[in-house]
Amino acid sequence: MLAGLLLVVALIAYGCNQFTGGEEQAASGDTESSQESSPPTSVPPSTPPTDDASPEGGGDDEGDGEESGGDSEGSGDGGEGGGAGSSAGGGDDIPAPEEPGDPCQPQDVVVTAETDKEDYAWDEEPEIEVTVVNTGDQTCTVDVGPTAMEVRITSGDDRVFSSADCVKGKEGSDKRELSRGVPETTTVTWDRTRSWEDCRDREVNASSGTYVASLHGDYTEGAERQVFRLN
Repeated sequence: MLAGLLLVVALIAYGCNQFTGGEEQAASGDTESSQESSPPTSVPPSTPPTDDASPEGGGDDEGDGEESGGDSEGSGDGGEGGGAGSSAGGGDDIPAPEEPGDPCQPQDVVVTAETDKEDYAWDEEPEIEVTVVNTGDQTCTVDVGPTAMEVRITSGDDRVFSSADCVKGKEGSDKRELSRGVPETTTVTWDRTRSWEDCRDREVNASSGTYVASLHGDYTEGAERQVFRLN
């Protein structure tokens, strides 16, 4: 009887042990299955480093902007220079003539100077002939007097003589009506003495050497200088 009871207890214990082991194996299997079926955790991609430097293209744009600013400043400077040059000549403001008594425009007048010789003996006085020609269609007037059409004689940097020195009032004016293509001439004779802007009472004879005669006035632009020698 006791042996039978012990056998029953042993069978019950064995059955419980088998049941518990099965549950642990099943739980272990479920855990492994869950781990195998779960997708692997993804690693976030690394963020590329941010480049704070300006792109090369932006640098070029800034350079172009600076160059453009330089060009504009250059144009402004050029404009100022042109304005100063155009205002230098007083004859530029002369309107187109409508009557013979109206002054000619400088661009319509050709002025030349010519000495009667290139070499002068000690007792000869140079003569400078000034010729004026109107190339415009309208007859007009040009002042060929010694003040308006100044003949200046120099030796190097030395201003030796001027036809405008000490000329008073109407003595310095000689207005001529110029028809198209008809030359008008006037002659300045130099007595080989020095003239003075302040009209000082002092006579100084020019020494031997090379001299240059040039014209000065509203209409004399482009007139060639004349070189001569006093012996």
